[in-house]
Amino acid sequence: MAAKKKARRTTLRSSKGKKLYVVRDAKGRIKDVQSYKRAHAADLRKKSKAEVAKKKATKKKAAKKKVVSAKAKVKKAALKVKRAVAKSPKTVRAAAKKKVAALKKAVQKAPAQAKAAVRKAVKKLPPPARKAIAQAETAASQVQVSAEKATTAVIDQAKEIASKVSETVQNAVENVMPAGESK
Repeated sequence: MAAKKKARRTTLRSSKGKKLYVVRDAKGRIKDVQSYKRAHAADLRKKSKAEVAKKKATKKKAAKKKVVSAKAKVKKAALKVKRAVAKSPKTVRAAAKKKVAALKKAVQKAPAQAKAAVRKAVKKLPPPARKAIAQAETAASQVQVSAEKATTAVIDQAKEIASKVSETVQNAVENVMPAGESK
């Protein structure tokens, strides 16, 4: 048994010389005649499901990358704060302040860049997709707020530990060298 023939679209020229598409059924009979220019433009406007999915995936990947890099910056800054606490008590406060400022700047800057990229992409999507993205943005902002609270808590703990270390070192120095002695 032979395979079924598909409906085909072939090109012809009209008596005036215009290029045309002729749509034929499986038996080869003409079903429709379209101008090549209009049909071709419609073909170009239409995107395949694969193209749409790929574009969506790349946008999602880019946004995810920005979030991951922001998280990495936060972790790196937190690690630097911990290292600074381990240093001598004199430099702890200055280093902690610098790290705190850098940490806050990184946390504030990354979401703004990600939001701008997402907004630009969202404008081109259909309304149901826009709604889903708006819900996702709300959830992301809630996560950001909780992350900021967590980092603030970690920084406060680091400051507390630094002050305790400073006090302990001062007490140890006072115990080793009584007040009347000089260096």
